[in-house]
Amino acid sequence: MKNKLPLTLLGTVAMAGSAAAADHISVHHMNFEEYGDKVKAADNIVSFEKNFGLDWTLNGEVGYDSVSGASPAWGPTTPSAGSEDLRERNRRTEAAQAATTEVIRAGYDPYRDAYAIQPFELEDKRKSAAASLTYRDSKRNEWTFGANFSTEEDYESIGTNAKVLFYADSRKNRSYTLGGSVLFDKTLAFQEYSNFRNTQEWEDIFTGSFEAGLSQVFTPNFYTTFTLYSGYRSGYLSNHYLTVLREVDINGDGQIGDDEVFLGQDSRPDTRLSGGLNVQAFYNVNSRIVVRPRYKFFVDDWGVSSHQIGGKMNITITEWLTLAPGYFWYNQQGAGFYRDPSQKDPTFAATGYATSDLRLGDFTANAYELGLSLKVSSQWRLNALAAYYEQSNGYESRWWVLGATYEY
Repeated sequence: MKNKLPLTLLGTVAMAGSAAAADHISVHHMNFEEYGDKVKAADNIVSFEKNFGLDWTLNGEVGYDSVSGASPAWGPTTPSAGSEDLRERNRRTEAAQAATTEVIRAGYDPYRDAYAIQPFELEDKRKSAAASLTYRDSKRNEWTFGANFSTEEDYESIGTNAKVLFYADSRKNRSYTLGGSVLFDKTLAFQEYSNFRNTQEWEDIFTGSFEAGLSQVFTPNFYTTFTLYSGYRSGYLSNHYLTVLREVDINGDGQIGDDEVFLGQDSRPDTRLSGGLNVQAFYNVNSRIVVRPRYKFFVDDWGVSSHQIGGKMNITITEWLTLAPGYFWYNQQGAGFYRDPSQKDPTFAATGYATSDLRLGDFTANAYELGLSLKVSSQWRLNALAAYYEQSNGYESRWWVLGATYEY
């Protein structure tokens, strides 16, 4: 599902008033849906936290989620005229594949204007598990080590991570964090076209990330965290569920005819270096209201850069009810090899990187969310969250979360 679900501004859902420090077990269900009858997903997570004295904390979670619906991609619309027409389309597609090092996909249409963005059905299930162990030394510095694993039909991931938090002095008004993680993934990707089809083979993906942070308490009611982060990815970074249109001169006459446009595989560089800055503030307006403004900057060597600004609030209505509204505004400059599929000429050359993935284009976006935490007893807490996300290029999605936490 890593290549099927769109990236969102809000990332991992954080529930208002969730249990912290106390031993607890939580169960949450998330339902995600893209507008336009596209991708739908359901995610179920069971997590726990167990403290062993004051020095050790064990966290773990298991998840099961499913994806269904349709993923939009380029496809042909001209129906086949019979077996001879199918053989001719195969011959032309093989000729196009022989003329480029890029992957040409099955689905040739003899008329360039007959290609259209269409929904292609998908269905998958994912199982995941993660755990982390935190140790606090005599100065209450924290050392955390974790591992995670997930598997699905066409994607496998295994990784490990570590993070250390240490205080500048005994007053604990300032702390520093250093953290890093590595992922070793595999994805089932389409290979070069041959004999009417594209076979699939497993391709490797490596992801490494590092962050360094500073937290500063300014007053009893106000503190801020500053985090510099970086990431490096290598391997198969293309999205094999997406296609592009490529012009391939198969007859060698130096011109592109109406019948020389072919479906190509989404194609991206095999490395990606990224980094940025995240600034998060926490301000207690009074005993009932906490404001959490945030700014995040991101840049990579694909040409993508973005700014995100917004925040969330925790509003204590009563001793048992807390609301958490949130809003984020996002602006992105797209990758240098992105082309909008709705533009007049969305085709690419026979070779070179190419994507029509809306998530890598130029856009602005708005994200809205409202969380609720209801303490029904001294041990039970119910959580809920609803969110809506829209991009200026027409993409829209929404999701909601329901969950319960039991403290023991």
